[in-house]
Amino acid sequence: MTDRILLFGASGQLGRALLSAGPPDVVIAPRSVDIADAQAVLECTKQATPTWIVNAAAMTDVDGAHVRPELAMAINTLGPGNLARAADSVGARMVHVSTEAVFDGESTRSYTEDDVCHPVSVYGASKLAGEHLVSIFSPESYILRTSWLYSGATGTNFPTRILEQLRDPGRVISVVTDIVGNPTTTSLLAEAIMALMGRPPAPGTYHVCCRDAASKFDWAVEIAEVGGHDPGRITPVTSAEYPTVALRPKHVDLDCTKFADTGLIRLPTWREAWRDVLADRG
Repeated sequence: MTDRILLFGASGQLGRALLSAGPPDVVIAPRSVDIADAQAVLECTKQATPTWIVNAAAMTDVDGAHVRPELAMAINTLGPGNLARAADSVGARMVHVSTEAVFDGESTRSYTEDDVCHPVSVYGASKLAGEHLVSIFSPESYILRTSWLYSGATGTNFPTRILEQLRDPGRVISVVTDIVGNPTTTSLLAEAIMALMGRPPAPGTYHVCCRDAASKFDWAVEIAEVGGHDPGRITPVTSAEYPTVALRPKHVDLDCTKFADTGLIRLPTWREAWRDVLADRG
């Protein structure tokens, strides 16, 4: 029997990447279904009769989550819990996407799935609580933590914003040097999700992102260089000089050894992935 996938968050950048990956039998959950509404989620799930539920829906605005914590908890915590309960009710498994923001960024080494989580933002706390509900209500499911997710499509993600600013030849762009993560393409995560559903490893939590860590400054310089712009227009600043509403973890390098050992797909470096994005854009 062919797996049937019920996809929540199809209109977001990860959802669009998943649809582009061409799953054979996918049902798109209507945008009118609020994942914080347990009954609506259950009815949608029973109608779709999926073997998999993929949750690509999230409130990813870190500062917005700080200002509106009740909304962040509804979408990032209660929502995944409702999806997991619905998956369990129809005998389906779930793939839930989480974030590096569950860690505090104080470690001097890469974070593994077994490291203690200590979020420093409402966003991170809401995502961590969502992980807990998924693991409780649907223990045979998968939690995939990723980092600095972006696509090549125009919009509000980091590289497209940097490229847009670089189009102004007189503009100098200040970017922080002390916030470090793993820039990861939506296409890579979509490929990982499809591979996982095709040949499921042991259920649980996995880190899935591009290899190697980069600061926001490193990333911006690479974006400028590969895009044919003068990297000298990227000016280094510290996060203290560029304050935000919510705190960000300073240095989170996700260790993806556990996922890599499944042999499902190769995880490229973040530089390789960025060059592939530009090549695809033509």
